[in-house]
Amino acid sequence: MPHVDTPLTEGVRAAVQRDWAENVSGSAVRLHGGEESAAFRVGDVVIRVGPPWRQRSEMEWCHAVARTAAASVPEAITPRVNVRGETVVLVDGRPVSVWPFVEGEWADDDDEKQRSQAPLLLAAIHRALAAASVGPRPLRSSPSAVVPEVEDPDLDVWMSAFSLRHPHHQPLHGDFYSGNLLVRDRQIVAVLDWDEALVGPPELELAWAAWEWGDGLWAEDFGDVFAFLEAYRAAGGRAAQLTQTELFQLVRVRLRDEVRYASAAETHLDADDQLYRLRQIDVYRRLAARTAQ
Repeated sequence: MPHVDTPLTEGVRAAVQRDWAENVSGSAVRLHGGEESAAFRVGDVVIRVGPPWRQRSEMEWCHAVARTAAASVPEAITPRVNVRGETVVLVDGRPVSVWPFVEGEWADDDDEKQRSQAPLLLAAIHRALAAASVGPRPLRSSPSAVVPEVEDPDLDVWMSAFSLRHPHHQPLHGDFYSGNLLVRDRQIVAVLDWDEALVGPPELELAWAAWEWGDGLWAEDFGDVFAFLEAYRAAGGRAAQLTQTELFQLVRVRLRDEVRYASAAETHLDADDQLYRLRQIDVYRRLAARTAQ
């Protein structure tokens, strides 16, 4: 997905100066990443400017999940609270938040050392959030489109039944992959971007995290995916053990969500984006065939 080109406006700077009492008049550095939000480092803080469809109440709730996790997981990075006790203000219809700057580089899911740390960190986050009381998540505001290639009523029925069989639902990070983690000296030091936080069975997040860290979309086999599952379970994660069928079905749920979101949010796809989208749809279908065997 193309990175957004949202600018850091004088209006945003003024709001941060007013509401967080932060001097952000210095030069700004656009940080790498940001598929729907833009982040700018100014001194020791990061100003994050979100898309116009993100509601302030939604972001405040996600930030509450991050703060709860951070109470026992030091890698969970939380936003700064402003003078009114809020973590988000709207500027020209966009949610703006302020975060501490953390030195590091994006995690690498091809690095064996980092790949061994990721399931342990996810297990710690799930334990920290297992009994959290943050209330129901506000209505999701992210765009979503109907994409015929991934519509499957049977998958909806399966997911409803799976949720009933796994009644322990809890807050989750929602997007635990290498692009939301920072490392220093190959050590994971920060979990960022809690915008996709949700309440659901931890197995849902575990399946997707294992798929991402095991490079499931491009893998010839799924050895690294299952290794992630085993390491998470050994670390005391809250999710129940998954069968292969459950893993593939939960991955299909996430693949479908990503295709729907991207189809609604994107206005232009380059050649790499198109290849990635076609791969997602192809794998979605192939996993369906494997679960039907």
